[in-house]
Amino acid sequence: MSAGKIYLKCKCPHCGAEVSYPDYAGGGASGCAKCGKTVLLPRAAAVPQPASAKPVSNPAPSPTAAPQPAPTAPPSKPAPVKRVEPSAIRAAEPKPAAGRGTFLRICLWILNIAIVLAVVVVVGNHLKNRPKSDKGQGTPLPSDPANTPTPAAKQAAPSTQAPTTPSAPPAPAMTPPVVPKGPKLIGDLKITQVALDQPKGAKGSRLVYVTGVLKNDSDHQRFGVRVELDLLDATTNKVGTATDYRQMLEPRATWQFRALVTDRRTVGARFAGVKEDE
Repeated sequence: MSAGKIYLKCKCPHCGAEVSYPDYAGGGASGCAKCGKTVLLPRAAAVPQPASAKPVSNPAPSPTAAPQPAPTAPPSKPAPVKRVEPSAIRAAEPKPAAGRGTFLRICLWILNIAIVLAVVVVVGNHLKNRPKSDKGQGTPLPSDPANTPTPAAKQAAPSTQAPTTPSAPPAPAMTPPVVPKGPKLIGDLKITQVALDQPKGAKGSRLVYVTGVLKNDSDHQRFGVRVELDLLDATTNKVGTATDYRQMLEPRATWQFRALVTDRRTVGARFAGVKEDE
């Protein structure tokens, strides 16, 4: 390395090897000696230079000047401790807001006024609905001997009462004849008109019901009536079941049931049975 040239160094960004190059080649490109890839060479201003260590010469002390002692700082005094009385601490503590007590007193006053008004209303209604007494009507009491008429006065007093006519005896109440009821039979629940039905306005949808009419042909109320139907395909094979339920059926009444079809293959239905709760 000649004395007139300045060489710089940088690291290869690909493999990290150190690349040396002269300062006039800065800004160009060179191949890495280790990996062979192209490396951009930074200029001399961009390459960090180690700081040159310059010896610091200590000035020789003057033979005539006497060494000055370093000034010393005066010792710092501790801050005085102030005594605080407990009463001052209690006075400085935040006190609860006085508005809360005022609000509670107002609520108690309102509650007392409401109670008094309720008592006044109850007493007024009681006095208003109290039955009127017969005092002051001048009706003599039977126990008063002064007002009890004597037998002679009874004979002398003219009879003011109208003669009473014998009343006709009341007619006997007409009671409907008791119709004898037969035994409750499951055969009294008869089903007719079983057919598939599609609701109006649902054309093109898959919503289909099995409809029919069930009649209670007896004089008994029937509770928990359940209709069971078999769903049939095009070959009259059973593909599923449909049911409908009614909580109560009056005597001699009819019920138009409607059971939902759950299988798309259904093209027909037939009655399977009817059950009721005991």
